[in-house]
Amino acid sequence: MKKFHRILFAAILLFGAEAIAQDSTGLKGTPLKLAQYTDDNSPFLTKEWFRGLARDNAGKPYDGVLLNYDLTKDEVVYKNDSSAYILGPEITEFNIPTGTELFTFKSGFPATSDGLTARSFYRVLYDGNTKLLKHYKKSGSAATQESLYILKGDKLSPIQLKDRNSFLKILSDEKNKMNYVIKEENLDFDGADDVAKLLAEYDAYKAGRGGN
Repeated sequence: MKKFHRILFAAILLFGAEAIAQDSTGLKGTPLKLAQYTDDNSPFLTKEWFRGLARDNAGKPYDGVLLNYDLTKDEVVYKNDSSAYILGPEITEFNIPTGTELFTFKSGFPATSDGLTARSFYRVLYDGNTKLLKHYKKSGSAATQESLYILKGDKLSPIQLKDRNSFLKILSDEKNKMNYVIKEENLDFDGADDVAKLLAEYDAYKAGRGGN
């Protein structure tokens, strides 16, 4: 019986080691077997892996680790040598600098009516008092879907670039000022950058008025 217990205990330890692994970076993750992907069916944000920074819910940084983002499963993945790992829900922020672009993702935002939760990751396009966020979703070889949201207060609202009213109604408490900014800055909202500029002006104006 004692021998059986020793074998059972060893099996439990082995299973635990396979389920959650930790390396010299201090990161813990579930081992992931990487497959060979084409450009069309790859689930990852970037074709190459870049050294970036991950941060956990206690604020602890893990810098210089090879990171990528699985768009199909909404998961952060890191690679060490030939091994890859899915990072757990304790990771709430990560940055991937590609050399030409910086991708900053965060989680912990309010749930949405279209099924996103506090564990969903969003790319942060503008990080002020109000925030402009982008969520990515990919399914198989289908094109990646990109959805924009504005966080104001504790409410996360979807917006559409083609529907200017979808974001202007969120800023309706400063409607006249926003219309002035749009005219002065020649914002045509053909890209998310114009929304980010509008939010920056909104935050600056609110701050100048003491938040009122």
